[in-house]
Amino acid sequence: MTETDILKHRDEITALIKEAKLYEAFSSFGNLLNSSPNWEISEELSKLQMSYKYMLTYMAQGMDDPQKEQIYTELLQSLYDLLDRYCHHLLSLFSRSQYYAIRQDFNKSKNSLKDVIAQFDADYEKLKLYEEVPADEKDNLKTLELTRNIEKAEIRIFNYIWTAFRPNAEEVSMLKNAMLSPDYPESMKVLTLSALFLSINNSYDEHLLLLLFDLYTPFSTDDELAMRLMCCIFFALHKYNHIASLSANVTSRLAELKQDSKFQKAMNLIALQFVKSCDTDKLTKMVHDELLPQIMNASPKFLQNLKNKKLDPNDIADIESNPEWEEFLNKSGFADKIKEFNEIQMEGGDVFMGTFSKLKTFPFFHDVANWFIPFYTSHSVVASSPIASNKLITNIISNAKFLCDSDRYSFCLSVNSIPASQRNAMLSQFDSQNEMLDELKKTEITDTKTNLKQIIANYMQGIYRFFKLYNQRQEFDNPFTGSILDTSLLADIICTPDNLSLIGEYYLKNKYYNLALAFFKKETDVTADYSPSILQKIGFCYQNLKMYAEAVKYYLKYDLFDNSSLWNIKHIAASYKAMGDAEKALEYYTKAEAITPDNLSISLNIGHCLLELNRIDEALKYYFKVNYLAQSGSKALRPIAWCSFLQRNFVQSEEYYKKIMESNPTAEDYMNYGHLKLVQNDTKDAIEAYKKCFNLSGRDFSKFADSFNSDRKYLAAEGISRHDMALVLDIIHYNL
Repeated sequence: MTETDILKHRDEITALIKEAKLYEAFSSFGNLLNSSPNWEISEELSKLQMSYKYMLTYMAQGMDDPQKEQIYTELLQSLYDLLDRYCHHLLSLFSRSQYYAIRQDFNKSKNSLKDVIAQFDADYEKLKLYEEVPADEKDNLKTLELTRNIEKAEIRIFNYIWTAFRPNAEEVSMLKNAMLSPDYPESMKVLTLSALFLSINNSYDEHLLLLLFDLYTPFSTDDELAMRLMCCIFFALHKYNHIASLSANVTSRLAELKQDSKFQKAMNLIALQFVKSCDTDKLTKMVHDELLPQIMNASPKFLQNLKNKKLDPNDIADIESNPEWEEFLNKSGFADKIKEFNEIQMEGGDVFMGTFSKLKTFPFFHDVANWFIPFYTSHSVVASSPIASNKLITNIISNAKFLCDSDRYSFCLSVNSIPASQRNAMLSQFDSQNEMLDELKKTEITDTKTNLKQIIANYMQGIYRFFKLYNQRQEFDNPFTGSILDTSLLADIICTPDNLSLIGEYYLKNKYYNLALAFFKKETDVTADYSPSILQKIGFCYQNLKMYAEAVKYYLKYDLFDNSSLWNIKHIAASYKAMGDAEKALEYYTKAEAITPDNLSISLNIGHCLLELNRIDEALKYYFKVNYLAQSGSKALRPIAWCSFLQRNFVQSEEYYKKIMESNPTAEDYMNYGHLKLVQNDTKDAIEAYKKCFNLSGRDFSKFADSFNSDRKYLAAEGISRHDMALVLDIIHYNL
């Protein structure tokens, strides 16, 4: 049995339990057990199944059991727990992942949690004693050696906690005491929280979740610890809502935490950041495919322009004094992209994922723990770097709000890899900016909410980096999946009308219409006091999902509140048109025309509807109106040419097709022009037009033939025989 098979069976059985299909769940679990027997698990499963059958029998006989709900809940909990334990047993036998390799090493060495903590304490004590040595007697290499020993001990603690499947009560108590001890450095507490997060992400453990709850109050006065702790709680509840919600211990303890205003505020911020984190890949693509190419294309032109003006492109004063600078940025569209980039960054979007993804290949990142270790300048990576002596740059890295911890380490490691001459030149540039940066820092103002938001954003960015970039990421379940709407345990905090609207707007803005729709509809479920505009937004989501009947339903609901909204009327018309109901579309486009008579788009669409309804004379009037009012590049040329053809006004039709041929004709234009020449008995020109259509269609005969055949009725109406049509197709096929 492979690891993939085990995980597939686990997920399938879990889904059956979640859907309350327990007969199928017991059956599937039994089949899995038959493939790899375990008498202890089999016996427990049989007992659970027997209890379930008794419960069903009592119910079938109409017997009232006041404890039925409690028994059923406990049964579900036991079934989840048993499945998890059995799959862990199988994976320990068949998995080659580092999780089980690390756990096997601990088992072989017989090192307990107590042992690894004791080793850390001993190494930490040695460093503290050495720090008391007078500065002139200290050896930097010795300090570095002691620091590295502590880092190795930290990684061992991290690995132990991460891979400790269901730690016993003594170990949980030991962890709690260590986390609450004032002798335990904060950096280690932060790292331990991440280890607990990874452990729970691997398998649900109620005792570890309750431990996180226990730590909230002691940590609540320390923003750094509190925000990271709550991120861990959020991810645990998000992933295991279906299990945790069954526990009276979890729900009662969580209810207590929800009374705390800071907890409520932080969970809202975390939920919003979770939503934004899921958009990181799209942002990375935008930066890579849109922003950077635009910069690369624009830069040479701009620099050449500066040189032509005899200005120094390296002198910012020269650039600022040049009035063409702003004009160039605006015309090139570069300024708009930079503005969009800055807005996304200000909103908490992770715009640097692509940049730092290339800096995660250093050996430092081979250890899972190093992805989560907080950044501090005494770490050996920083202390052994050439930048260690440059306090300005280390301060800049430490305080760079847009960088998560792993990105800060990436930056230091990348600086180490730069040739000495270039590195020194770069560091000297930082020195020259020292005063300016100091002044900026003095003027910086941050409120409490901003600070909490930044801590959350940085920590979640670091987590996202790990699950997306770690070289063995396939061994981990990505927690950035699913919708926060599924996290019912936190619904009373994060699914408030304001939050639902805010998240819905975010998804709508970024064109995630299915997700936006879910949040807007949820908002209408949780409150009757919603703004009517939400009906338009729901309609717009449906329209973009091509569910036009549903879109019309919601647009019409909004129409009851405001029947003069031009935007709403136009979208009703467009939805009817997309449904193929030209009559209803015409009705609403006509209403829109009454509000704005000279709107070319509306007039054009009225023409299209009339054409579809075969009201050719009326359609032409609208097309001529559009053509007259349009200053250039009229979209009415094609329909005028085609309507003229349908009216047998071939001279007028050809006049307009010639205008079309002068601009940028499409394959369809050449097809229609070929039809015109064919009915005029100009076979030679008709064949030439058809050939051009064929070439523009990618020389795909099937595609060409389908398009030609769809117009047979128009040709037949003008006397073109079925045989002549077949001959035309063969001429194109033979390429004669």
